[in-house]
Amino acid sequence: MAFYGIFFFYIIFWTAVVSPTPILNRGYIPKTNNIDFTIEKVTLAPDGFTRQLSTVNGQFPGPTIEVNKGDRILMKIRNKLGESTAMHAHGMLQRGTPWFDGVPWMAQCVIPDDYEFTYNFTVADQVGTHWYHAHETMQYVDGVFGALIIHDPDDPFKSEYDEEIIVMLNDYHHTNAQILLKQFLTPESHGEEVRKIDISTKAPPGSKCVDNAGLAKFEFVKDKKYRLRIINTSAFSAFFFSIDKHDMEVIEADGLYTKRNKIHRLPINVAQRYSVIVTANQPVDNYIMRSEFQKTINLPNIKAIVHYEGAPDDPEPKDNPWSDSLTEYVDLDHKTLQPLEEEKIPESTKKFEFKIDFHKNSTGVVKAFLNNSSYIPDINFPTLDKIFKKKSFNETSANAYIFDKDGEVVDMYFINSDDGEHPFHIHGYQFWVLGTGNGDKVDENELNTHNPIKRDTATIPASG
Repeated sequence: MAFYGIFFFYIIFWTAVVSPTPILNRGYIPKTNNIDFTIEKVTLAPDGFTRQLSTVNGQFPGPTIEVNKGDRILMKIRNKLGESTAMHAHGMLQRGTPWFDGVPWMAQCVIPDDYEFTYNFTVADQVGTHWYHAHETMQYVDGVFGALIIHDPDDPFKSEYDEEIIVMLNDYHHTNAQILLKQFLTPESHGEEVRKIDISTKAPPGSKCVDNAGLAKFEFVKDKKYRLRIINTSAFSAFFFSIDKHDMEVIEADGLYTKRNKIHRLPINVAQRYSVIVTANQPVDNYIMRSEFQKTINLPNIKAIVHYEGAPDDPEPKDNPWSDSLTEYVDLDHKTLQPLEEEKIPESTKKFEFKIDFHKNSTGVVKAFLNNSSYIPDINFPTLDKIFKKKSFNETSANAYIFDKDGEVVDMYFINSDDGEHPFHIHGYQFWVLGTGNGDKVDENELNTHNPIKRDTATIPASG
């Protein structure tokens, strides 16, 4: 993948955070968690290549937030970036606090440079694996992101694993994201076409590099069981995640428990999260943890090492990849990925149909269009403020679709004419995934209305 002569290095950045399973009980008293974040630019070399990154407290990725179900989060943001920012807690429903959702010009105005702002919200009924990230321009691509974990005192699987490990996948670039965005939004870039072009993986001459970065290493103990919390924090790429010779059992998708679902390889799109249980039941040795790029991004597999306690160090374990063939690129089968507890699906009261298209706008730049309209934010009048002041949405570019009354249940149909898949996320909501298919027609008889999976980020397939 190349931006027509603009060099960048496209890799997965692995982050391991190990914590003992928290001991909670039904008598747990919720508490307030004070989170103090300074957002600033720092020179680092997380993969050996030295560059300036936007960071949270000088770290890449940012610190992990760990709270318990029912807790309150007070997240103070000190903006020292030299530009405005905003912070989104991805997956948080923000019931009663939509102004703390962190979307500029939608939920709030931006946080100016050299200014402090505190997000204040509770996680009353939410659990599981989430993440936080800057939501202004491309800041999270340059490093303003981190894991957000909500532990559950009533976790139905807590007796089935010994430790937790957070695994963050990221398509990390060597060039500042603002430069890449500027190049991307030119008539010459052809927009999404950049995803299909090979790129060089070598640093340019004269680069300052650290030659001992090595592969990330995850420590396993023989016969222990691990809950891997896997988060795709990338800008562009979906991945296939796996560990050689180790089965995985999915138990969570986007903060909601699932029935145990044994797999070898996990497809995970941008902003999706899964928990899987992995048992260290192989001979004491070193094994490869791998993420595979989509085939349209012609890059080699990216590897980390699973090192069993007692095994000799091995910088290059033998390759033993799973040979399963997975469709490129769709989510885990919505008919087999099922919620742990069955829910009765309510009858819909309204239907929205959206056509997704990518084509050139009046200036020759490829943009995304929804029902022939490309969204333009009103930087003088945020959407939420308009709602509170009962203002109308007259501009087509607002892409506003209105719920007329409380309690409506909406069926949303997306027809994707683009030849690339797209992750779809709704802020403040979780939705049931009833089905996907090819072409521009949906066979309503094939929709799964009996116990479908609920999540907050799903993949809309290419040309489907």
